[in-house]
Amino acid sequence: MTVDVSSLSVEKALQMALKSEIETEETYKKLKSMVNNFILKDKLKFLASEEKKHQKILANLYQKMFKGNEPSTAEKSIFPRLSIVLEEEKSSVVDLLELAMEAEKVSEEFYDDLAEEVDERGVQEILQYLTSMEHAHYSLLKGEYDLCIRDEAYYERDDFQYDMVHIGP
Repeated sequence: MTVDVSSLSVEKALQMALKSEIETEETYKKLKSMVNNFILKDKLKFLASEEKKHQKILANLYQKMFKGNEPSTAEKSIFPRLSIVLEEEKSSVVDLLELAMEAEKVSEEFYDDLAEEVDERGVQEILQYLTSMEHAHYSLLKGEYDLCIRDEAYYERDDFQYDMVHIGP
């Protein structure tokens, strides 16, 4: 489910993108509070900080394009389903990872489409940067998701102590 960027003003598109970055940051924070695995916690902390950086990039871009005005975060998000799920108490780690992956994919497509709609080269470059970052976030999440699917206790485990098995002579 992607948003038709061509039907939006650049101003509204940037506000929607900002709202989505805020919601995605909240998702990573919520996920971080649900897991014990220190590696996954660190990755989620990193992703939350990345979303915070994206918010700053978008807010600065908005202010430059729209004469110092502050962007509204009252707009709907690029991926409205995320805000609905964030309000639910019983979402599982795997469900939230799936949703976060979907949100990153939608954001990647959104920024890529928006870059094609704007005329200014500098704005296009910023949006292409965000496109590539969203793609990288998806890949990072996909790796963690795959580990969670293969090992149901992966995100609950706070260490990696396994009995070692000797194979060989």
